[in-house]
Amino acid sequence: MKKKNPFSIYSGLPGNIYILFVSRVVNFMGSFIMPLMALILTRKIGLSKSDAGLLSTIAMLTQAPFLFLGGRLVDKIGSKKVIVIFNFLGAFVYFACGFLKPSLSTAALIIAAMDLYVMAAPAFNVIVADIAPSSMIQRSYSLMYLGLNLGMAVGPMLGGLLFNSHLNLLFFLDALTTLLATALVLFFVKDKKGTPEPSAPAKGEGAEPVRQQSLFEFFKSNAVLPLFAVVMLIYNLCYIQFSFLLPLQTADIFQSYGVEFFSLLLSMNSVVVIIFTPLLTSGTQAMHPLKVIFAGGLLYCVSFALFAVNRFTPVFVVAVFILTIGEIMISININTFIAQRTPEAYMGRVNSILTIATGTGTAVGPVITGSLLIYLNYRRTWLLVSALMLCGALAMYRLLRHLRRAESQG
Repeated sequence: MKKKNPFSIYSGLPGNIYILFVSRVVNFMGSFIMPLMALILTRKIGLSKSDAGLLSTIAMLTQAPFLFLGGRLVDKIGSKKVIVIFNFLGAFVYFACGFLKPSLSTAALIIAAMDLYVMAAPAFNVIVADIAPSSMIQRSYSLMYLGLNLGMAVGPMLGGLLFNSHLNLLFFLDALTTLLATALVLFFVKDKKGTPEPSAPAKGEGAEPVRQQSLFEFFKSNAVLPLFAVVMLIYNLCYIQFSFLLPLQTADIFQSYGVEFFSLLLSMNSVVVIIFTPLLTSGTQAMHPLKVIFAGGLLYCVSFALFAVNRFTPVFVVAVFILTIGEIMISININTFIAQRTPEAYMGRVNSILTIATGTGTAVGPVITGSLLIYLNYRRTWLLVSALMLCGALAMYRLLRHLRRAESQG
């Protein structure tokens, strides 16, 4: 019997979705500067680790108002215009950095470029929902997630090779790939729905017109979305430990081999994402998004517990595999759930606000566990993270039960 190609799950999508996929690959293939931000601040500009950490935190904090402004502009002028305008502006700022000697001025320009790019982030999520029919939303977001990881599998590696001797070239290449990716959107992607109508209903719900509602009133009458954001904050707070706590642990256990071993785990994460994203998309598309996110949270919990109780490389490999499967299940369903619950007129602002809320978990996670490590060892810290993750997963399951009960009564 002939086996079905797992990537066939992506067949039959709108043509504009494939163009967005190529744009996504190109953009993240050239994403050199953001992953190297800490090294630029310390090794090139000469900041101490503490000062670099403080500046990185400030950079993340500055993104919140720009995220909201970007979402508001999406609802005013449409997602395509926001993507094109602010990605082009961010690329030109990186071009300027390429002509400068690394300094605090360079750091300020990098932060400015990041703020411009982040203004376009809600627009990208919205334009996918604009283009894809409701029945294809999960597969479309899955393809975007796959494109991001395909690009990231190449970009950081090339960036590492050029960092020491050709930092200026990395700024130019990052800007050029952003311009190319944005040009694909500008010339080949049709903004199907244009500027949203204020009375547009939520997809699949037959919602009443929302022209009279403020954003606060919308969230009040759709409390499941802010509750979802709070639970996802917990998810992100725990998941960021893969990038913060795990490298510290592997360096401590394996000494000089620790950095190389963690790099191998990162590569394995990318490979698993590329192989299993289409399989998991196909296997879960008939399930409720919150149910899949709940299951992914349980896998996070198991992987964190494994990090706590072992000192052997095979167990680390198994734990990262389990973590990555959970990551895929969660990532391909977050935007699907938001798109299903949000009226078109609110998509930009809702995406930006939920991104700010969940990003808070990513921002504070390292601070919390860094403080815990002063008093606890890695084992106990991971066990606490695992326990918190279990609470987050159970909260997601409770949210699912509440939503189903409300829908059955309605």
